[in-house]
Amino acid sequence: MSEYPDCRDLQIYNHVSLYLTESFNQYAYKFKTVKELAQKIKEGIEGINPFIQKNTRTVCPNCKEVCCISKHGYYNYEDLVYIHALGLRPPDNEFGRKDSEPCQFLSEHGCSMERSFRPSGCNWYFCDPLLDYMEKQPDYQEFDMAMTNLAELWLKLLEEFSLLTNSSHSELF
Repeated sequence: MSEYPDCRDLQIYNHVSLYLTESFNQYAYKFKTVKELAQKIKEGIEGINPFIQKNTRTVCPNCKEVCCISKHGYYNYEDLVYIHALGLRPPDNEFGRKDSEPCQFLSEHGCSMERSFRPSGCNWYFCDPLLDYMEKQPDYQEFDMAMTNLAELWLKLLEEFSLLTNSSHSELF
């Protein structure tokens, strides 16, 4: 969203991370609902992971173009709110990579990060061949409903966080 700071800039990323760390540490009691929503999101992502893994194991090895590119592998502001609400610290990022380069977290065996801690660009992006394949699976409807539920939880988390921080992010700069 354009209302949030661009966390692909190292200086802004560090500033946002510090702001969130201090906010969640100093006002832990205030963010109880945000933390609960983040935990539900984490559990939901872990719940859909087996379905995604099963399908990516089939589709991705045969692909000629790698979808796991730097463009999707950066945490945005919303991701950082989620990660900090879980009480975690995001992994170190390599800033300045070209969008088309392979993602810094891509290994020979897929992503080196647990799905529930990946940037949302990774978790919400499915290329056409993968999506086409997944839609033909018998348990796709269940997966689709789980994704819809996750999207609703994600929006609630961000809305709650914005309400608690007066929905203004100008204090970041």
